[in-house]
Amino acid sequence: MPQYFRIDDPGYFDAITPPEKRWAGATTREVMPGWDLGSVFMGDDLSDPAVPVASMLKIAPGDTLPRHAHDCFRVEVVVRGSITVPDGQTLVPGDMMLSRPGEFYGPHVAGPEGCLSVEIFSAARGVYPISDPDAAPDERSAAVTRQVNEAIVRRQADQAGQ
Repeated sequence: MPQYFRIDDPGYFDAITPPEKRWAGATTREVMPGWDLGSVFMGDDLSDPAVPVASMLKIAPGDTLPRHAHDCFRVEVVVRGSITVPDGQTLVPGDMMLSRPGEFYGPHVAGPEGCLSVEIFSAARGVYPISDPDAAPDERSAAVTRQVNEAIVRRQADQAGQ
């Protein structure tokens, strides 16, 4: 039977995410107040790195998504709000971004209403961001990247210990 989720329901981001993957949304909320993340894995084996993933990402108004890449093909569609990309374009609902594996993008700045987008990853292995070693230093982005990477390492250690 199909499942339906409403974006304005409390707990939406956790509701769309399998329980064993909710740590990513919790980490996002902890590290970046006003942000949220939920992911739908399009397969039954959540440990399969090749399973496609659709993620809903909410970015707080005026916040910056640091420059990064992913290890898979990625499509992102703005659903609400807006986001400004490095060349000065502002993307609004319905606009799309595409990136190839290892192709860096950003930094992106959320508009005055924030930004809600759906990101479709061709493979789960690519969901985790890859930081750009050549990006201009930015104290906040560096701190966020460090905290996210630490959370990923903790989660991987937890999984290895199970």
